[in-house]
Amino acid sequence: MSDFENFEFDLLNNDEISSPDNDFLTIDETELTTESDNANTTITDSKDDTEAKISRKRSSADFSPDMDLLLLTAQSSMILEGMNLILKHDFKSSNLSTFSEAIKGVDLHLKILQRNPENYKKLSVMLSKDRDCMEVQNITFNLYKNLYDEPPETESQKQRAFELIRDTLYNGYSKSLVSLALIEIKRFYLMTGDPDFAKIDEVIQTRKDKGASYFFKLEKHVNIARNLLKTGNFEINKGMKGREINIFIVKASQILFYYFSKTNYNDKANLYNKLYENFKKYFIVK
Repeated sequence: MSDFENFEFDLLNNDEISSPDNDFLTIDETELTTESDNANTTITDSKDDTEAKISRKRSSADFSPDMDLLLLTAQSSMILEGMNLILKHDFKSSNLSTFSEAIKGVDLHLKILQRNPENYKKLSVMLSKDRDCMEVQNITFNLYKNLYDEPPETESQKQRAFELIRDTLYNGYSKSLVSLALIEIKRFYLMTGDPDFAKIDEVIQTRKDKGASYFFKLEKHVNIARNLLKTGNFEINKGMKGREINIFIVKASQILFYYFSKTNYNDKANLYNKLYENFKKYFIVK
């Protein structure tokens, strides 16, 4: 039996990524009505009052800066937590949701920078009073400075700085995702380390739709693992030198080859058979 068949993975917690509501702000429209309090109230006065109320009504644009400020301050702590996990080299599956929220926070910075740079400047003044926001900015700009030997000054440079921190967090997210995929894939393997072909057959026959969604999702996870290898920054557990990535690709390719063979996806079956044969021979170290 080869080394990868004997390899055991730590059982880690399985965190789901929650899907937050996209409607961060809903403005209720209130109908403006006028009433005559007494017989002396004229139609002209009523009309003037109504027009004054309409002119004072706030639009969604009025709320945008306030909401941007609120969201940026709320997400800053998640960005810091994600970066702290990077520093600790902590890529357990239970950290998946933290990395996901951190990436959303960085995306918010990028969205505001791209949408309205002037508004971002105004927000930066207000954000300077928030400790977490300033720490996020310092980390982001220092990352840029370390790479380009100068601090980001222009809007395009600041945008690039946040793209860099996003890439860093996405790398952590990908590693946590592989950790989760390693746990999930165990249900299709026997204690001996061999694939549980009977269980895969059962999924194909009795839970066709649900089974298909899992195996197509597994395909995406294999692609993420392979992309991690290309970055050169793929170590999940310190000292393992990417062994977990190699094990995952081997194990996943093996059952994907069987699944796609049984479901007549011959091109996919051939692809994963080649992937399995290639990765089982080599210990991936860069």
